[in-house]
Amino acid sequence: MIVLKLAAVPAVVWLASWAGRRWGHRVSGLISGLPVISGPILLFVALDAPPEFVAKTSWTTMGASPAIALHCLVYAWLARAPIASRFHWALCLAGAWLAYFASAAGLSAMVIEGPVGAALAVVEMLLASALMPRARAPIGIPRIPASEIAIRMLAALLIAATVMLGAQVLGPRVSGVLLAFPITASVLPVFTLALYGAEATVRLLAGFVTGLLGFAVYFYVFAELVVSSGLAIAALLGIAASLGAVSVVIAWQGWLAKRRST
Repeated sequence: MIVLKLAAVPAVVWLASWAGRRWGHRVSGLISGLPVISGPILLFVALDAPPEFVAKTSWTTMGASPAIALHCLVYAWLARAPIASRFHWALCLAGAWLAYFASAAGLSAMVIEGPVGAALAVVEMLLASALMPRARAPIGIPRIPASEIAIRMLAALLIAATVMLGAQVLGPRVSGVLLAFPITASVLPVFTLALYGAEATVRLLAGFVTGLLGFAVYFYVFAELVVSSGLAIAALLGIAASLGAVSVVIAWQGWLAKRRST
């Protein structure tokens, strides 16, 4: 069971990296922002926990999701900072983690359950998306070597093991914060900034924030249904709602882009 839980994390990193090689940094970030890690982890946790605990954890994860968007926002702006240092990526990561934990602690202490809480989370992430720095120049498709993908997967695996251990032994509030922890938003931007530059990092994180809207919608639907309808129905409907929400946002962003170009 532990192997299955941990295998999901490097698999997602591989998928996002492969997508980046084929379609670019933004698509890689979009896939990473979806609940492709936290969702399965919570399902595995739910096999050994009562539904009420799972629902509470899911509400907390939904409520803390804007903290992930803030993490991305801070990292993107710090990536643009004119810091001539080989450890620029580490400074960006430290600032983004600080922003995440500070905001997640506050958000998890005042979680609003139900549609109102979900609406607030979505509005906060739309605001973060509007505040993201805009890409300045076209970026080509990155040629990510297999060795780099392997290191990305290992780094994500180590972070995920720590997060999963904490989520299993702590209460629903802390578990929700840990499940929302931006694993891929910590690993992928580090490699992207160090190897491909700030503009590529901005595109990656812009896609990530778009995917996060689906993240919040998934945990809202899951929390609403897990007690009354069971794990399977809650997860399936959560996935459908998540993909639907992201599709709407992508279509809206495409319309705005066309309007600006005319």
